[in-house]
Amino acid sequence: MKNKNTLRFGVLAGIIGLATLTRVILPPVLGHPSNFAPIGALALFSGCYFNSRFLKFFVPLFALWFGDLFVDYLATGKFMLFYQGFYWQYACYVIFAFMGMALTNKVKPLNVVGSSLVASTLFFLITNFGVWAGGMIGYPHTLAGLSTCYIAAVPFFGNTLAGDLFYSAAMFGLFELAQRRFTSLSLKPVKA
Repeated sequence: MKNKNTLRFGVLAGIIGLATLTRVILPPVLGHPSNFAPIGALALFSGCYFNSRFLKFFVPLFALWFGDLFVDYLATGKFMLFYQGFYWQYACYVIFAFMGMALTNKVKPLNVVGSSLVASTLFFLITNFGVWAGGMIGYPHTLAGLSTCYIAAVPFFGNTLAGDLFYSAAMFGLFELAQRRFTSLSLKPVKA
């Protein structure tokens, strides 16, 4: 049983590591649309597949933080441990890990797509509320200011949706195919 869990962990870590690397390596090489990133999908994936409750939450938060170190360096020329208002994004990924837990043993294309769409929408609503509430860009603390903040963020929403859908399909699809091919990756009992 221990070998089975070690193998499963290794495959999960490999998929997550590859997705995290695409966030760091691809933008400077190919260019990168803003908000097209694997982290939302990664949080859903971690919440769904890791056995350990700690790993369900730690892995996406660590992947986000680790990727942010390099993304921020590329953008600013310096390493920052955390950026202003980081907690709004981090809170989103904790919520997404909980959503991923709800997908456990219910991984079907429609469920993954639905969860991905909900995650993208929540990310849009929560993080842009954080931008407005935190005064990061200077929107007035009025209903009109909040509306202006959301309207200004609409162009980025399409990339968030596309990134979450793409990476969710890739990560969930790859692991589900791997479980079908190599039954030792599955936690479900094999029928005799």
